[in-house]
Amino acid sequence: MINIAIIEDNPQYRTAISIILQLNENLRLIHKLENCDEMIGRFETEKPDVVLMDIDMPGMNGIQAVWEIKKFFPEIKIMMLTVFEDEEKIFGAIRAGAKGYLLKKDSPQKILEAIDAVLNGESAMNGMIAAKVLEYFQHQQKKNNELNNSNLTEREKEILQLLIKGNSYKEIASKIFISIETLNSHIKNIYRKLNVHSRSEIAARYGTSI
Repeated sequence: MINIAIIEDNPQYRTAISIILQLNENLRLIHKLENCDEMIGRFETEKPDVVLMDIDMPGMNGIQAVWEIKKFFPEIKIMMLTVFEDEEKIFGAIRAGAKGYLLKKDSPQKILEAIDAVLNGESAMNGMIAAKVLEYFQHQQKKNNELNNSNLTEREKEILQLLIKGNSYKEIASKIFISIETLNSHIKNIYRKLNVHSRSEIAARYGTSI
């Protein structure tokens, strides 16, 4: 028997997904919560195998809740079940530790199959979400290849990382113990090797890929 918890603030959808789960004889719905306030205490009393997690909820949102659950119960599998299709939410959930990302418009059969998949250690995603993830990593690989072929020195790569993270020139110089003049010289070399002309162009092209 697979123990399931739902955390969903929409009462209509919470009821609908509860019915779908309860019709499956292999699933047991042990928690049906409208927010994340009581989840840790509830899970300490009776721990689910899989949590179906909404994202947009009052108080703690679903992505924050994934971090919180993983801190106390790293073995629990979490699958996002949401309306959000934007990359920020997708990768925020994945970084937090979610093993699945489905949309509320997905079929009941897809949701049930995804529960089995995450229990078996697989990732379960809506097809469109999976395509976005694949495209993202392909793009990241392309950017990493560009950087690897750019002949940047280790010092220049270190400075580039700090530039992308938004550090000011003064902060960068202080962190790596060089003068502003030396830093400016390094930055000129970085711009030349990457064929860019501004810090904003670096941020737009390389983002958080390194």
